[in-house]
Amino acid sequence: MTASKLILPSLILAFSLGACGEKNASKVTPKSETQKEVTTTNSTENQAELLVWEDLMPEGEDKVLAELYTEFYEEQERQFREQLTLSEAAKADSDMMSMIDEGSAQDTMAQIGTYNVVADLDGARIRLPGYVVPLDFNAASEYDEFLLVPYFGACLHTPPPPPNQIVFIKSSPATKIENINEPVWVEGIMKTGEFGSELGNSAYELTLDKLEPYEY
Repeated sequence: MTASKLILPSLILAFSLGACGEKNASKVTPKSETQKEVTTTNSTENQAELLVWEDLMPEGEDKVLAELYTEFYEEQERQFREQLTLSEAAKADSDMMSMIDEGSAQDTMAQIGTYNVVADLDGARIRLPGYVVPLDFNAASEYDEFLLVPYFGACLHTPPPPPNQIVFIKSSPATKIENINEPVWVEGIMKTGEFGSELGNSAYELTLDKLEPYEY
């Protein structure tokens, strides 16, 4: 299979569904604000700016991300072909994906993306819907740090979303989250930078003021 044939299904699976194998995974998006442009909000104002996940990506970032995925899969294909016998290589021309064993080294990948951010969001008070990914187990379901991601299952399977599609949340005191399977609204002050965790790196950090159930 050529790299051009490989990249399209891989991009769809990896970026849109988080490579989780969940056919019904869906992004959380406010009903009436899907095309809303980002407006700078003074951090001292009480009213939060309603965002969707696309607002966290600067102009042209989708093209950059596509190029990074293309480069990654081209290199993966090159390395994989170097390990094949002649007969396996002939078969790989038409059915390479079927030759990669699930759970093998070729079936995993690092987080792909950049730390490119929307500069106006640094210091802005924002409101964003998403899914909670706890960074550790807590019997009381109280968390002082967790990740917010755009679709269910992100970061629990490979690959995680790009850094500018993950928000690192800090809460003081710890916030009780009864059901991490249900989407939530988070509200607070956003900060841009590079924030690392074992489950995925983030280009955004949010100091949490409010967490509410997401209403469809």
